[in-house]
Amino acid sequence: MQPSVPEILLRLDRLERSNRRLKMAVSVCSLGAIAMMLMGATSTAPKVVDAEKIILRDSTGNERGQLFANDNAWGLVLFNKNGTKAASLVVSAGLNAVILYDQNGNLRQTITTNLDQSEWNIFHPGSESAQFGIIDNGEGTALSFRNRANNPQVELGVSSKGSSLNLSDSNGGIRAVISGGEIGFASFTKDGNLEWSPRLDQFSPEEKKKIKALVPKLPN
Repeated sequence: MQPSVPEILLRLDRLERSNRRLKMAVSVCSLGAIAMMLMGATSTAPKVVDAEKIILRDSTGNERGQLFANDNAWGLVLFNKNGTKAASLVVSAGLNAVILYDQNGNLRQTITTNLDQSEWNIFHPGSESAQFGIIDNGEGTALSFRNRANNPQVELGVSSKGSSLNLSDSNGGIRAVISGGEIGFASFTKDGNLEWSPRLDQFSPEEKKKIKALVPKLPN
């Protein structure tokens, strides 16, 4: 006897429910297997990477930085978009430093320190010496400004011998000194001779020549 239409529909309904239960069971099993795999991957993932250099790359494969370590120094170097240096953090046995460059790779700032001295310098692009610098060491503390020709212009220092402010011409020659030491105040000609100082008329020619030698030497 052929089954009636209601019986056929009932069988189809039971079959669909059975398929849904089977699919759900398969899904549950699959999720469980994935979870176990992830747990296993997490438990076996390395917690330490042992290397002398690690290269950092962006999504297109361009090198953007390096973590490095060798016998002389270790640290981090980051690169600009054009591949030039952007920033460096370097540690060594004798000196620790932070170095900053602009987007074209020109040196712009350095901060260095060791057991004897700390120093902060700001550079104009392409300059050989810092246009602004602060230094502190065993001799004292000094602040200096240089012009675009890398010649000193203004130097302010404090040491165990007192304080001093030196003003120089565009060629770096000292033209005036204000000092908390023996000089007090003095101005000089372009060739370095004493031009004026309090009690100038009381100085002998020999003493005037010695005045320049009394200009305080700032920490460097």
